[in-house]
This record gives sequence, structure tokens and C-alpha cells, in this order.
Amino acid sequence: PTYAHLGCTGRAEPPALPVSDSTNIGATEPEPASKYRTLASTLITSQIPKLPPPPPMMMASAPAPNPRLGREAVVRAVGALLRWLKHHPSPAPEPVYLLVTLKTAPVRRFEHYLSLPLSPFPSIFLVADRLPDDLPDDIETLPSSALRSLPPVARRGLVLVDSRLKIPSSGKGAKGRGRVVPVDLADPAWAESAREAARRVELRVEAGTCRAVRVGHAAMAPEEAVENVVAAVEAAAACVPRKWRNVRALHLKAPESIALPLYAAPGTGGNDDSKDAKRQAATAVEQGRVKRGRKE
Repeated sequence: PTYAHLGCTGRAEPPALPVSDSTNIGATEPEPASKYRTLASTLITSQIPKLPPPPPMMMASAPAPNPRLGREAVVRAVGALLRWLKHHPSPAPEPVYLLVTLKTAPVRRFEHYLSLPLSPFPSIFLVADRLPDDLPDDIETLPSSALRSLPPVARRGLVLVDSRLKIPSSGKGAKGRGRVVPVDLADPAWAESAREAARRVELRVEAGTCRAVRVGHAAMAPEEAVENVVAAVEAAAACVPRKWRNVRALHLKAPESIALPLYAAPGTGGNDDSKDAKRQAATAVEQGRVKRGRKE
């Protein structure tokens, strides 16, 4: 169009638009890629919940060993004692005793039976005049006359006596004859009851602070003896007055061997406990036999 009427000549050009405005018509300027990456990272991070750190008790850790009695100490003591017994053979397998030394003697007389995984007796004998028909192969028989003079092999083992027989309280075989248990042969389950009785040992505290508990014999395998010792220690510590707080020391011993240390209470002096056990262990077993013989 012309604008002659306005006194202008030539073609009129439309007014020029600002550069910034002309560039925004019909198109938008692309945003930088780094801006979108920052925005996406912010959104993702805000949607993930922050978990608190796990407490110490939830963290996996290895079980703590028993601070009182380590199994390694039992394995070493059992191995050393069984090797010593192998080099000092006897006609019958020698018994192995656990010596329990208390800090203070109990006020009253105390008896408790400890259950062991295996029998600490090398053999089982049955004294009866009328033998049952279902006699197990691992139980040997003796006549009733043997009660007054048991053979050395039977004295090291468990002696089952027919409840119809009278057990003598005196005689040549009464002292040091081992453990004698009456059984009712009329009971169909007498053999199972006898094997259960063979796994129970007596912990008797009458006077003094050192007592002996039978936990095995020289013919046992080391692994079996270790299992019996560990079970006897836990059971003995659980039944004595004041439990572990009253246990001064634990030793392993055969009748003619020295006392091998297993445990000494902190602050009591392990060397002193070992010397005390060596002095008392020689008489602890014999005192228990004599007192049981008097009671019977």
C-alpha cells in the first residue's frame, strides 16, 4: 500500500519488531540439557525414603564363645589325659573324673544327678539268678554270689542287680565296687531304664569344696569324652548353690594322674587352684567311695 495522501512517497515498510519478540513467535528456545538432568535427579532423590542406619544388634556377627569354659581347653585336657592313660594301661579301663571345686561349701548336704550324652562306664553287668529272655548283647551277666567279691572289670563298670536280691553293705567287694543299681526284671522296659541310669552320674557335696564326678573312661573316643565333659560342666554349674559364681575351678583327672586344669575363676589364681586340686583330688574320689559304702 501507498501513503500518498499522507504526503509520503514510496512503499511504507512495517515497523520493525524487536529481535527478542520476533524470535519468540512460532518457536521457543530449547532449554539447556543440564537443567533437565538436574531436575530429574532432584525428583528421583526426593521420592526415595531415607532409611535410618541399622542398630548394632541387627548387624550380623559371629556368636561369642563361652567366656567361662572354652571347648578348646576341654579338647586339650581330654586328649592329654587319654594319651597318658594309654601309656599306663590297667586290667580294666580307668575312670575319668571331673573335679568341681567351689568357693564356699554349701550349708546343707546336697545331691544331684547329672545327665550325660553317653554312659561313662566301660561295661554293664547284670547280677541275677534268673536271667530274662530279652537280655541285650552288651550286658554281661554275673551270679548273685559275685556281689560279695566283684571282679576288677565289674568294679569299673555299672552293676545292675535284680531287685529281688539283697545288696550286701559289707564284704570284700562292697568297697570300691563302683555303682550298683537295682532293676526290676519283671518290667518289659528294664533294659531301656538301665541304659538311662547308666547315663546319670551323681554329684554329692557333703563337706569340703572339692567333689569328683565320673564323666568317662580310658576306652572312650576323644570326641565322646569331650561331649560328656562339656555336658557335665554345664549341668554341675547349673545345680550348685550360686551357680557359676560359686565355681572356683574345674579339673580333669584319672585316679593316678595329675589334675589337668579346665577353668579357674577370675581373680582366684589358676596356679593356686591347680595345686589345691592336686592335693584334694587324690582323696576326693576315695572319700566319695567310702561314704557311699557306709551309706549302703
